[in-house]
Amino acid sequence: MAKKAVNSIVFKIAIPLITILATIAGAEVIFRSLLFNCPSLMDRWRRPGLYADAESDDNYWKLRVFFGASPAKRDDPLLGYVKPDITPADYYHREAQDVGGRKPVLLYGDSFAQGVAPPRDRFEGILNARTGFNGNYHLLNYGVIGYGLDQIYLLYSKSVGHYADPVVIFSLLDGDIDRCVLSMREGQKPYFLLNEGRLELNGLPIESDQNRFFSQRPPDIGCYLCNLAWFAVLPNRLDPNYPAAPRTSQKKRIAQAILLEAANDLRRRNLRYVFLVFEGMHRTWQRPLNWRISFLSDLFCRHGIPHIWARRAIERRVARNEFHEADYVVEDQHPNGRANALVADRITDWLRTGEADHDDD
Repeated sequence: MAKKAVNSIVFKIAIPLITILATIAGAEVIFRSLLFNCPSLMDRWRRPGLYADAESDDNYWKLRVFFGASPAKRDDPLLGYVKPDITPADYYHREAQDVGGRKPVLLYGDSFAQGVAPPRDRFEGILNARTGFNGNYHLLNYGVIGYGLDQIYLLYSKSVGHYADPVVIFSLLDGDIDRCVLSMREGQKPYFLLNEGRLELNGLPIESDQNRFFSQRPPDIGCYLCNLAWFAVLPNRLDPNYPAAPRTSQKKRIAQAILLEAANDLRRRNLRYVFLVFEGMHRTWQRPLNWRISFLSDLFCRHGIPHIWARRAIERRVARNEFHEADYVVEDQHPNGRANALVADRITDWLRTGEADHDDD
């Protein structure tokens, strides 16, 4: 009798549960079919950010292409791409001959280093025009828009040996840490994995046909409706600025390995160097600091790595109540010439005194 009662309860629970699961599965099949086959009908739902995190998940970038965006050109088999100022394959800077008898200053980084302001307002335009700088130094800008920390390090390692006793400014945007866990963004990119604590380069060679690359790698999202609901209900949990967001620990491990490898290589070469950290201009005077800055501060201090915070270079010269973000931004939170000049001041101060920042606030 008891067994029959238990079976009856199980049956009563199982039937509704199966019905619910079957309904969800059916709805998922219909939603997925409409999403990829009826673009005009599903236009409002064809946004990658509804289903994946751009800073942590390749699926975001896959969906971007599958929803109609063209993949970016990739013509460098190692880095994916370089800017016109850098010669492919050997990675010499096209303005290297301008150094002459002066000491080369090599600035590595992403778009915050390369600059999106007019040329005269970029770091090479500002510093190479200053009489207090250009008598002894000449800056070669190796910053490349869109690079992650992995690509910055690879370009550094392939080019630094071209120059005799250079000064190296290894810069990064705090968000470049996130890009380390991605194998693609607008196009394929190299990336590192850790194998028994050692960096192992993956994602090579970079394919020249990016349409084929993406067509062979469709999104691998198990349930679009589930992701849609998850992102809608718990957006902060999936925000890459949230300290416990997915893959944060992996980002930290890989970023630490890359930064320590770069610092150790600079020391082995006996070069003068500093790490320069950028943040979006909206973070100037913003507290609390996001987890990336705290992570970097701790890493730099534990390993005695000299560093400069671009944000702090601005805060030292502009009072909180006098800072107006619009006065320092050119586009998409990138610094304009006014902001770059303040960071350039800090760079020249470091070159003159050797004093990097101290993390006491």
